Amino acid sequence: MIETIVKSSQSPYYEISKEDQLILSPFEGTVRKILVQENAYFYEWETILTIESKGGEIKEIGVPFSGSVVSLLVKPGDKISINTKLASLQDDLLVTGCD
Repeated sequence: MIETIVKSSQSPYYEISKEDQLILSPFEGTVRKILVQENAYFYEWETILTIESKGGEIKEIGVPFSGSVVSLLVKPGDKISINTKLASLQDDLLVTGCD
């Protein structure tokens, strides 16, 4: 499993790999909405979930690849800190127009 820290700049570091990508929170706050389901397909930069930061801002979490949701590791209302494990995703390894 590869850990991916999603940065607030929307340019997270990740490796192209057949392994699952473990997504870590870049913010401290509360999970507000989860917009995908386990085993669902997601698109590149699609919002996977939102976090309300301690300052009250709603932050959208997306990743720079498309693929499938392996598992969700948080639920709405969960209090999280920086580097909390949010989800496990599988990159479909397809090159898109944004790659």
